[in-house]
Amino acid sequence: MNIQPLRIAVFSYGLPVVGLKRGGIERVAHDLADGLARRGHQVTVFTYDPRPDEAAYEVCDLPCKRFVMSWLGRRLTMGYLGNLLALVPNYNEADIIITLGDSLLLPLINKPHVRVVAGSALGEALSAKSPWRFVMQLGIYAQELLTGLTQSGCVGISYNSRRYNPFVKQVIPIGVNLSAFYPNPACKTLSPSILFVGALEGRKRGRLLMKWFARDVRPLYPTAKLMMVSPPGPEIEGVTYYTGITDTELAYLYQCAWVYASPSTYEGFGLPYVEAMASGTPVIATPNPGSREILDDGRFGLLAGDEEFGATIANLLGDDAARQDLIAKGISRAQDYALENTVQQYESLLKVMCATQGHTSEAV
Repeated sequence: MNIQPLRIAVFSYGLPVVGLKRGGIERVAHDLADGLARRGHQVTVFTYDPRPDEAAYEVCDLPCKRFVMSWLGRRLTMGYLGNLLALVPNYNEADIIITLGDSLLLPLINKPHVRVVAGSALGEALSAKSPWRFVMQLGIYAQELLTGLTQSGCVGISYNSRRYNPFVKQVIPIGVNLSAFYPNPACKTLSPSILFVGALEGRKRGRLLMKWFARDVRPLYPTAKLMMVSPPGPEIEGVTYYTGITDTELAYLYQCAWVYASPSTYEGFGLPYVEAMASGTPVIATPNPGSREILDDGRFGLLAGDEEFGATIANLLGDDAARQDLIAKGISRAQDYALENTVQQYESLLKVMCATQGHTSEAV
């Protein structure tokens, strides 16, 4: 019995767009859709963003873009009204659906579907800086629990996904393209350098990292650089902002940096940790569910609390032997998160779900 290529629909609000800020979930949607398409499956992504250059999948536009992309629309749709929006696309030609969020009502369509649970809304709520966000995330968390309880195709992006949602029974970690993110020691900057990827505010706390950089690093290393892949912020000596860069440019920055630093209070996974390690750059992170899992509680990178974070960066910049040790460990660890393994696991899951739920594309 030969299994024919599947027709796969992917529901994702966004995709990576050069020149615009996008998060890890958009990268996951692209990598998964592209990887499955390159394995011979017919993949269509329903999204608000254009098809990235050289993507192997097709794109169909989601409706109501002007409203959904507004400040109010994003907050009302993603996690709430999005459950209705996920029913709108024409899935008639699809064998199976993959959603990156908002799948609570998809059983009404009566097609096999996989829900990718990116972290936990409860973790987001506990790290929220405003009461409004705290309440909104708690509501989404209730839906995550209900989805995990009622839908067999819920997949967590990390093992700590089960920390808050025990109904997530399967884990497929996010994968990194190791042919794009790889070590290149010749690229390392001459002066000490630190890389950060994320937002200045909220749980990513990029602004706090800049404060520690100015207080703890620059006095010891006056030529040190802090490279911020983030929206532009205040002008600070030694700090450079990179906004809306390509994946190739991002990979180059990882290769250039002496250290990758992230003071994030919560990560469901922590894609930049793996990208940095794969690129031969040691990782320093604050303890959170994602960093503890990816770095194995400090075996493959350094975990530091707020009080010692800046000093830990400064110490590592001055200790070449420690950096080389972490580089070797990180490169080894990154192999556990190869994108091809992630795509293969999803492919196997999709085929099993199609076969068991009567929507298989098989030929005898």
